[in-house]
Amino acid sequence: MMDQMIWIWQIYAVFLVEKLCGVKVVITGEPVGCEDSTIILMNHRTRFDWLFIFSYILRHGPLRRFKISMKDILKYVPGPGWAMQCAGYLFLQRKWEADKKIILRCLTYFRKLGYKPQILFFPEGTDFTANTKARSDKFAAKNSLEPYEYVLHPRTAGFSFLVEKMREIISLDSILDVSIGYPENIPQNERDILEGKFPQQVHFHVQAHNASELPPDREGVEKWCQECWERKERQLREYYTGSKVFSQKPIQTYVRNEQEVEHLFKFACLFWTVFQICVVVFLIYAPILRWFSLFSIITYVLISRYGGIDALLDSEASDLCK
Repeated sequence: MMDQMIWIWQIYAVFLVEKLCGVKVVITGEPVGCEDSTIILMNHRTRFDWLFIFSYILRHGPLRRFKISMKDILKYVPGPGWAMQCAGYLFLQRKWEADKKIILRCLTYFRKLGYKPQILFFPEGTDFTANTKARSDKFAAKNSLEPYEYVLHPRTAGFSFLVEKMREIISLDSILDVSIGYPENIPQNERDILEGKFPQQVHFHVQAHNASELPPDREGVEKWCQECWERKERQLREYYTGSKVFSQKPIQTYVRNEQEVEHLFKFACLFWTVFQICVVVFLIYAPILRWFSLFSIITYVLISRYGGIDALLDSEASDLCK
């Protein structure tokens, strides 16, 4: 039931972004198979990259099995944070020992469900800003690397660990390398969104890699990720210094065509409109629902205080971490 609710909400989010806010999404390249168990690697240009990639997943991927790795603090946001916990997102603390257990816990839970997830993973760890670029440049200087202008240097340990454990616990069919570009009006933070500064277009270039292309050892996977980011830096330099389009042709094959997408938009819009009206009416006229809502809020607050719903997903993680 929760999967179904999250799925309909994600479709509704795409509807709001594309139809209400007028954002056009342009996708070029080669997508992975819809049934693949996949790690999606993407540069983190703004705090809202994850929101815009829903448009790609809706047309080319399994929206129900799409999971996002994000900062741990976001799961404590009342309402949306609780929903993302229920959706099985990966909330990382950027503390290596803690994050290993979180990744293992989530992958073990997905295995129990028989899931083949497609996990959005940001190796940069944070969005691209002046401050994070300065830290990235400092990291590059310390490790004798070239500074980047359009991406941040990836922290490869988390990616190589995720690859290793997906191979062991579930399966890993493919890697999807995604570059996101904003030709104009980049919404960097929440204030930009609240002020209505949505981009007119968001461009994605996707490149599928079979999992067999990755080296078998952790060090080799880390080097592969670094080389991927070198290519991404060159690609985005050409994008932003040129005509601000990716050179490849738009994808011609879709899991869902535009007619199907429009039908899903109508369904999601109708569902959430009726749902919200019913909630308001029942909150006004049904005292039992008000008590249930209060009980639910208290429950989520208490669960979040003790680690969140994701911390309760799988008891086998502690054994796997040893």
